[in-house]
Amino acid sequence: MDEAAHHAGKDPLQFRLDMLIAEGRNAGTTPVAAGGAARQAAVLKKAAEMIEWGKPQAENTGLGIASTFGQERDMPTWVACAVQVQVDKDRGSIDVQKLYIAIDAGIIVHPNGAEAQCQGAALWGLSMAIHEGTEIVNGQYKDSNFSTYTPVRIYQTPEIKIEFIPSTQPPSGLGEPAVTPVAPAIANAIYNAVGVRLRKLPMKPNDLKSKLTSI
Repeated sequence: MDEAAHHAGKDPLQFRLDMLIAEGRNAGTTPVAAGGAARQAAVLKKAAEMIEWGKPQAENTGLGIASTFGQERDMPTWVACAVQVQVDKDRGSIDVQKLYIAIDAGIIVHPNGAEAQCQGAALWGLSMAIHEGTEIVNGQYKDSNFSTYTPVRIYQTPEIKIEFIPSTQPPSGLGEPAVTPVAPAIANAIYNAVGVRLRKLPMKPNDLKSKLTSI
């Protein structure tokens, strides 16, 4: 979506918002999905507000945004993620400094539990985006334990904020929705920081350095 926005010469946030018109099918096709695209627009606006979208960034630092939804499922949830990343060009490392999630899941029945669930989901998304991953060698996984397999560690945890959109709509699912927009938001932030697109997960230092040498 960001690539389409840049091709059109538009701000990636506004590009999305311009298409999120809650009319016809986009108004929501089931009772629990009432509001449809307007609810996705709302989480995008909230995430952008949280991250201060449009604020000038330091060199090699960028903001990224992404959103997902399950509007046509029985338990739809609208999610937007905004991140701030800093890239070390020499090392190819990606430091996610801020990870903010905005969610519309209808009425939040248990706020503390919901927040904890979404924090864990966001960190899982981060872990899969830039830390996890193994290889298969001779039919066997290369990594057999956590001494060599590298999920995100505590010291790599960024500042995390979770915001729920106030709602009177029926409750919906919070199992894993906060996982899904994290990787694309990070990829978009990397592009805004240093001008390269990474399209393979996990986004590893060697892949980033390789891309940087080709521009």
